[in-house]
Amino acid sequence: HVEVIVTRNTETGSIQVRLVEVNCRQHNTDFMPLTNACVGYNALDMVLAAYLGQSDESSHEYPEETAHLRLAWESLPALPTTRAHGAIIHFVSHVSGKISRINYEVFDQMEELPSVMDMHVYPHFLDEGNEIEKTVDIRSDTGWAHVMNDDEEEFQRDIERLIELQKEMFDVEE
Repeated sequence: HVEVIVTRNTETGSIQVRLVEVNCRQHNTDFMPLTNACVGYNALDMVLAAYLGQSDESSHEYPEETAHLRLAWESLPALPTTRAHGAIIHFVSHVSGKISRINYEVFDQMEELPSVMDMHVYPHFLDEGNEIEKTVDIRSDTGWAHVMNDDEEEFQRDIERLIELQKEMFDVEE
């Protein structure tokens, strides 16, 4: 991911962009389809466009048949335009102990939300008898959902519902 802070100078009105962090950490999921749908491109394509530049102005010779696959750096806007609202929601475990029941009805409710495009619960948490701990960081989540909608209100409602439903995903023996 790439994290930046975008501010507007109140005196001049100019936009200032400050790089905070560039990190290769992934979200345990392929997020490129989500970012492509929400803004039209993704960070990996941007990095490649920045490094490779335009084939007609460089000494590199790229295969003609791949021209339609390359993102031209000059075609990228200064700031992204939102096509849809999107997020990756990591599933949080609110319980600790031995899994005594997996609430598949809750998973069904999650999948039926209009904004949920895809979701995955990690296999370890799909076997009764396995241990589960309360989520404390990204390494202890129990799965994820890709959430996207062009209706911002429905998008927010679905995220709030996902967060509520996470509390009911698993029953445990303490």
